[in-house]
Amino acid sequence: MAFGWKTEYEKRVNAEGLSNWEVFSIAEQACKDLDWEYLVVDEKTFTATTPTHWTLAEEIITLVVDGEEIIFKSQSESLDLYEAGRNKKNIEDHLLPAFNKIKKELQFQTLQEHANAIKTETLRQLKTGNRVTAEKTTYGVSDHEITFALIVINIVVFGIMAARGVNIHFPSPVDITKWGGNVKFNVDGGEWWRLITNIFIHIGIVPLIVNLFGLYFIGLIVESILGKLKFLVAFLGTGVMASLVSILWVPEGVTAGSSGAVFGLFGVFAAFLTTRYVNKRLPVAIWVGNGLYLVYTFIYGIHDVIDYSTIIGGFGAGLFIGYLFYFFHFNRNLARAGGTRITVEVILITGLLIFFYLRKYGRDDSLRFEKAVMKLNQIELKAMTQMQRLQSAESNKDAARVLSDSAMPEWRHFQQELVKTDKYTLDEQFKRKRKLLNEYAGLRIRQTELIYKSVQEETQQYDAEINEVSEKIDKIIDQLGE
Repeated sequence: MAFGWKTEYEKRVNAEGLSNWEVFSIAEQACKDLDWEYLVVDEKTFTATTPTHWTLAEEIITLVVDGEEIIFKSQSESLDLYEAGRNKKNIEDHLLPAFNKIKKELQFQTLQEHANAIKTETLRQLKTGNRVTAEKTTYGVSDHEITFALIVINIVVFGIMAARGVNIHFPSPVDITKWGGNVKFNVDGGEWWRLITNIFIHIGIVPLIVNLFGLYFIGLIVESILGKLKFLVAFLGTGVMASLVSILWVPEGVTAGSSGAVFGLFGVFAAFLTTRYVNKRLPVAIWVGNGLYLVYTFIYGIHDVIDYSTIIGGFGAGLFIGYLFYFFHFNRNLARAGGTRITVEVILITGLLIFFYLRKYGRDDSLRFEKAVMKLNQIELKAMTQMQRLQSAESNKDAARVLSDSAMPEWRHFQQELVKTDKYTLDEQFKRKRKLLNEYAGLRIRQTELIYKSVQEETQQYDAEINEVSEKIDKIIDQLGE
């Protein structure tokens, strides 16, 4: 049990005549039973990674064959605030019992066959440097669950949009914005979540099909390399970064779609292609599928349908994240898909980018002001409805009651809600609008007071002033409509 430092536990066990490859064969079966990710590093070293919870750092398991001894070691990957003896439990309670159980159950011939297969494949990998080459390429859901889940989510979201009346071929900018499209004005106004939601919103069925086609073929590769958690983080992280680049590059209009995230995955793959970690000899179908997506995207973009800023931003983000994963995880001989440490760091980097963007651009309260104006419009409608009731009032007394008890409170409410926006940080255009609305509110209150006096006193002496105030109100309405 330890607090606040990297912890480890080591135990040496007699090899009992087992060769290193036989030890690795047994360890591989044990890791499969424990659901641990594993990697045969070289002729003497085997590593594995324990399953992790989001609140805990992973532990790295190492098996080293040193002469007549097998060294079992479990080490925390990062600082532990409260280690609770997990490293010792990994060896004593989990790996060693599973290792000894399999050693007893495996027949000699089967053990030799497994050991020879591991030896042949590992030596070939060490020669070529392709550490993922042993994986058999598949095209179904197995081993690509996150890829298929993302495809399903995109289809479901598009289906719900269509069911709610959004045009499936040419959805309007208003609809895309309503459903979570990426709009700088809204993001700057505090709706940062649009940087994520826009990834799952598509501007028509053709972009949806094209992006899901690309997601499928690049997902077959990248999810196999990164594993489920890192793949999901790479998809969302590059998608968010692409969204940020998009609104910085093209601040006007609304953008949406998975193209930034998909090209982010291409960036991740491109980063790994420059290393000796992955197998470049992929099936022809995968190369063709990805090639068709890239060509079609380029042709589609010629007609100004594709947002190139999103594509470039996503690809650049993918290169960045890909190299982060490689140099801080894969290049250290950790088990391929295991570990959360660098995954959490990528999430933190993405979050910090959003934070610093909002820190610089998110001080504009224009969106809040627009929402406040929508509320003012509702209050104004109620007030005007009360004013119209004057025509049907049966007596001056009834008319006076409508003005004092209904119309006037609504106009004062209008003015009070407007006062709440005085501290908003607005550009000159919205400042002018707020000033006009302030004048409008004051004039409406004055108009109502004058009409009330005229009705209550049953006199026409206020008519000239009422007309003057009404003219000013009409001028302000014209100015607000410009």
